[in-house]
Amino acid sequence: MIVESNNVNIEAENAKLKKEVEHLKLMCAELEATNSNLVVATWRERDMKKQLKDTLDELQSTKELVETQNKRITESINYSRKIQMAINATETDLQYILPKSFILYKPKDVISGDFPWFYKKNNYVYLAAVDCTGHGVPGAMMSMIGNLLLNDITNSEDNFTPSEILIKLHQAVVKTLKQDIEGNNSSDGMDVALVRLNLNTNELLFAGAHRPLLFQRNGIIEQISGDKFPIGGTQYKGKNNFKDSELSLQKNDRLFLYSDGLPDQIGGLEGRKLMNKQIKDSLETHKNGNFSDTKKIIEDLFVHWKGNHKQIDDVLLIGFEI
Repeated sequence: MIVESNNVNIEAENAKLKKEVEHLKLMCAELEATNSNLVVATWRERDMKKQLKDTLDELQSTKELVETQNKRITESINYSRKIQMAINATETDLQYILPKSFILYKPKDVISGDFPWFYKKNNYVYLAAVDCTGHGVPGAMMSMIGNLLLNDITNSEDNFTPSEILIKLHQAVVKTLKQDIEGNNSSDGMDVALVRLNLNTNELLFAGAHRPLLFQRNGIIEQISGDKFPIGGTQYKGKNNFKDSELSLQKNDRLFLYSDGLPDQIGGLEGRKLMNKQIKDSLETHKNGNFSDTKKIIEDLFVHWKGNHKQIDDVLLIGFEI
């Protein structure tokens, strides 16, 4: 009986050991599978780290390339600004001829499509506010063309009237930009407010291409509209015939030429345009003030009106008092 009991116990132990062995084998298999997965994951992680490093290196190279290109572009634009400012008429130049005068000049970008221009010839002073198509680099290139053409036209022996200058300028822009060639649909050009002042008689002639002249006498503002034709383009098919308006100026008369970037600026509580009326109202409100303060008054009006809005266009205002 004892032997039989021992055999039963031995068989039970063997069965138990077999189960444990099977369990251990199963665990070993699972460990091997886990280890294999860990090895695969480790290699995958290494590959991902290498790919990430390669990507970061590529991004760094791209960043350095962009920074280098941006630096070159910025340097080119800044140098272009130096050239533009050297060519443009300055406030100091203008005040040498017209002591009571100013130029408010606020480009939207580093360089501008608006430019002030003046030319003295014998007893005549020609003065213009010019607003070229576009702003930034394209506008600045057009402004260079306009500046050179105006100089070339007025440098002749004739004392052209403003309307004659605008007609010749229009023809020159069309020819320079080859707008008269069939298939060229370019309408690039400029809007201009141009005056010619006789320094001996104070007789003034004005002609405008889409731009007006503000004339202030005894504090009251009168707007003299220009013609509704631009300089450049062939959309009017040769109808760009400008006319002169004549004024006999008196002491303390004030005159203002400006581009549309000033009245068109968006701002205020409702995000509307500044408009000509507010400019005229501001000038009339300060009619008894010193003319030297006028530039700051209009600049403060513009800045306050713009507020947190973006400047939408180049701004140019030229003013002078007799």
